[in-house]
Parts: sequence; C-alpha cells; structure tokens
Amino acid sequence: MNEKKSLILMVEDEEQVLNTNCRMLQRRGYDVRTAQTVSEVCHQLEEQLPDLLILDIMLPDGNGLDICRHFREKTMNPVLFLTGKSDIRDKVEGLQQGGDYYLTKPYNFDEFLAVIQMLLERQKRIEEKIKEKFQASRQITIGSLRLDLSDGHAYLNNADTGLTRTEFSLLRLLAENQEKVFSAKELYEAVWGSYAGTDTSTVRRHIFNLRVKIGAENTDEYDIVSAYGKGYLFTCR
Repeated sequence: MNEKKSLILMVEDEEQVLNTNCRMLQRRGYDVRTAQTVSEVCHQLEEQLPDLLILDIMLPDGNGLDICRHFREKTMNPVLFLTGKSDIRDKVEGLQQGGDYYLTKPYNFDEFLAVIQMLLERQKRIEEKIKEKFQASRQITIGSLRLDLSDGHAYLNNADTGLTRTEFSLLRLLAENQEKVFSAKELYEAVWGSYAGTDTSTVRRHIFNLRVKIGAENTDEYDIVSAYGKGYLFTCR
C-alpha cells in the first residue's frame, strides 16, 4: 500500500515563485495546494487542513500572521514562514504568532526542502507519541497478559486468548481492581447486569474457563484466586 502523501498548502502572491516551488515539491512526492490571497487560504482551510502550511507574510488582501493565528486555532500542524521580511523583529513576531520556522528570501532550495522534511517528520513523531499514549491508556498490562479495552480482547504473549465478551468483562473488572475480593453475587450483578440470587455456579464456571484461557496455572505473574467463603480476586504474584 502506498504511503499517503503529505499535503502542503503554499501561500505566496508572487506567481512565479509559487509555481516553481509547487512544481519542485510535487516532483518530490508532496501533494501541494496553492493560494495567493488571504480569502483563498481561508476557503481552503475550511475544506481541508494541510499537514504543513507555508506562508508569505505580505499578501494583497491581508497578512500572513493573521492566517497563522487562524490556523493555530484549528490545528498544531507546522507552519513555515517563507518571506522577504528579514528584520529580526519580523522573525520573532512570526514565531510568536505560532510559526515553527522562518526562512527569508532569497533562500537555498536544498535548505527549504530540508526544513519541510524536518517539520513534517517532527509532526509525525509527535502524532505517533500521542497515539501510543492513547493506546497505552486503553490497555491493562500484567506481565505477559494484556487487555485491550478498545477492542475487547485479551492477549497472552501477544496471542488472542479467545475470551467471550462476558469473560472479558469479568476479567476486566477483576484486573482493574487487583487484590479486591468480589463475592460471586457482586460479580454476577456487575457483569451479567441482573440479580444473582443464590446461584454461584455460573460465576464459578466462568472463572474456571477464564483461568484456563489466560494461562493462570502456568504463570507466576498473576492469578484469579478464590478467597474461601468470600469470593474471587485477581492477584499479582
């Protein structure tokens, strides 16, 4: 499967510069959209947010700094200022308004490409870390046992244990409350969602099947144990 192309929106009122940069970036595999005015940019941003915004500051109908602020309200994707304004105060203001990098004209095209690649790769790493953090928050890991709360599956040494929905719900309740004793009645009412009465055989049978599937008898990392006369608990050894 082909990797998705990075989308770049280039904002430049000098048509020759715009066309040259657009052509060169497309040759290097980028998906490039262009705009020459503030109104064109705003319209494009409403349709789709680019992975990278390349901005000139001086535009016929407005200011690139205003676009940057507007863009920052929508996303933290990188912004590269590419402009003829070379005064240090302009650079500082551009960065303060949310820019990630500031290149002044005339510029070296190899440096221009290197900055684009750096900004896109940095953003990709940030997004991957956010994704990893989110996924980690949706998992419970105890040794070689991993519960994926997003897909409702439990994995032992990365192999699916084949738990039923009820078994997974039972395991999740116990694993999220390690060392806490639940009576059979409490487990039944929490997992099955109905009154348990005096019948404990259903819970006992599911606990037995659960221990087999998660390999509780073959590991010293964890177990689901019976507290005589009280109920069951998940414990880490």
